[in-house]
Amino acid sequence: MTRPTVNGQFLAKAIRRGASPGLIAAIFDRQGVRAIAAAGVRKAGHPQRLLTTDSVHIGSNTKAMTATLLAILVRDGVFAHGWNTTIAKVFPELPDHIHPAYREVTLWQLVTMTGGVKCDAADWHADRDAHLIERRYRILRDNLADAPAATAGEYVYSNLAYVVAGAMAERTTGKTWETLMQERLFEPLGMASAGFGPPGTPGAVDQPWGHQRDPEGDGWVPDQLDNAAAIGPAGTVHVAIQDWAKFMSLWLADGPSAILDRDALDRLVTPVSGRYAAGWSVASRWWAKGAAITHGGSNTSWFALLWIAPRMGHAYVVAANSAEADVSRTFRLLDGIVSKLIRASRRPRRAARLFGRAGGVMR
Repeated sequence: MTRPTVNGQFLAKAIRRGASPGLIAAIFDRQGVRAIAAAGVRKAGHPQRLLTTDSVHIGSNTKAMTATLLAILVRDGVFAHGWNTTIAKVFPELPDHIHPAYREVTLWQLVTMTGGVKCDAADWHADRDAHLIERRYRILRDNLADAPAATAGEYVYSNLAYVVAGAMAERTTGKTWETLMQERLFEPLGMASAGFGPPGTPGAVDQPWGHQRDPEGDGWVPDQLDNAAAIGPAGTVHVAIQDWAKFMSLWLADGPSAILDRDALDRLVTPVSGRYAAGWSVASRWWAKGAAITHGGSNTSWFALLWIAPRMGHAYVVAANSAEADVSRTFRLLDGIVSKLIRASRRPRRAARLFGRAGGVMR
């Protein structure tokens, strides 16, 4: 049985000042999790401690997983023209219903957000009684009828682009994006905790709840809310940190990957327009000795932030089971914790002091 732990002061201090009901932070390398700590509670007003083994909602960090799934399907020849497969090729009945500029937008342009697709659908909850595959198809059809938000080749951050890409995979395979993720990504990587929507059983406190600020005060209001299921390919995954590390370590390994070759993985983290690649932002950082890959994600009740330094062989992740209405405040909180993790990873003794003897696992 997993026991709650008393954790490092670097997290507990933020909890005490009300920055979040709960926080989980970890450092990992090519061998797995080196240090992990959790502080706070699963649900505000309830005594259950947040555990290092608990799942977190990762929001838009889902995009990197969707891009990786699509790369697997491309490798396996599921798409007739690989990454160059167009929307019109997958949906031959659509050209008369969508804007002409979208007909030749490719799968690769969608995952790199260079297809001119606007950020969000007009209504993510449209046709909520329809099967997920049909629901995503209708959202694609209805929202691509309007003129693009930008010229093809220009970067526009887009949740809708990822839903369109996911719908292309669904049409081609006949399976939902969720099923494809389980069969082609989570199961091969051994990510048993990975799932979709809020973690845990509805109404129970067997996993952490998300939280939003109480508009009437300074406290936190717990919820089990999430984005509409239709937006899945852009942001509905939840997963335990130890399993998330199995995915992130694909960009830390020196040898062959369990699911894709090195060239395919490197392509996913090579920027196409500015700093954005396929589900990742890429930036040069001195502490990473070159390129670092990063992303953050929030469903407005959670926030998760990660950084990977491939040349250093280290990665850092922190998640809060809350999000401020001004999400930049939560980002700054997590970014500050990541900075501490980065400094600690350079000095093992410092990491031991940071996490504390009872503050997690050190290897």
